[in-house]
Amino acid sequence: INSVSVSVPSYEEQQKIGSFFKQLDDTIALHQHKLDLLKEQKKGYLQKMFPKNGEKVPELRFAGFADDWELRKLTDITSSYSGLTYSPTDIQDTGTFVLRSSNVKNDQLIDADNVYVNPDIVNSINVKVGDVIIVVRNGSRTLIGKHAIVNEEMPNTVIGAFMSAFRGENGNYVNALLSTENFQKEVHKSLGATINQITGKDFSMMIFPTPKFEEQQKIGTFFKQLDDTIALHQRKLDLLKEQKKGFLQKMFV
Repeated sequence: INSVSVSVPSYEEQQKIGSFFKQLDDTIALHQHKLDLLKEQKKGYLQKMFPKNGEKVPELRFAGFADDWELRKLTDITSSYSGLTYSPTDIQDTGTFVLRSSNVKNDQLIDADNVYVNPDIVNSINVKVGDVIIVVRNGSRTLIGKHAIVNEEMPNTVIGAFMSAFRGENGNYVNALLSTENFQKEVHKSLGATINQITGKDFSMMIFPTPKFEEQQKIGTFFKQLDDTIALHQRKLDLLKEQKKGFLQKMFV
């Protein structure tokens, strides 16, 4: 360290620069804290608004609903479809967008390492609003089961071969269900000792306590609003971090 030379401004300018970045770091820390708190709140609501193992009703539910939840197969409450298989030679700079594992982060769809293929080879259906996409095969076991819901129209967009998607009128509810500990337990049960994938057959064997459609809608809407708030804070935090990066590049020689 003693051999490193750096360009330094006057002490007064150092103070100004230091104070500026301290305020920026404090703002970033505040948004990070809010984001962490929201994620913890979501985790708590998931535990309380879905029945625990062996129970017929959740700890917390909306007014007007008192019926027991019924055990139902996941494949009975939503339909599913598979993704597109393509080869490296099908990839091009523009074309049909293929949603893959890299496009799913924090239960949201993102732009990351995007892949486009020749539209002429596409033989799978286009995603639509309300579809819930899920990673069903991956080299990393920890990524199996991560998911996100399609919140806006995405023309000329399909899912990749290592993904599956659920489609129905209760997408927001299904998306919330996939975030519960009960679903994660089913995923790990299906993975076995060596295989890093879950199949359509695995999904057909998953059974969960399920409320009537009206209550599903209420629960789904609640978690969608919570997810939207989390996504908003995440975007603000990412923007602040990018701003800091830009200021560091411009305010130091």
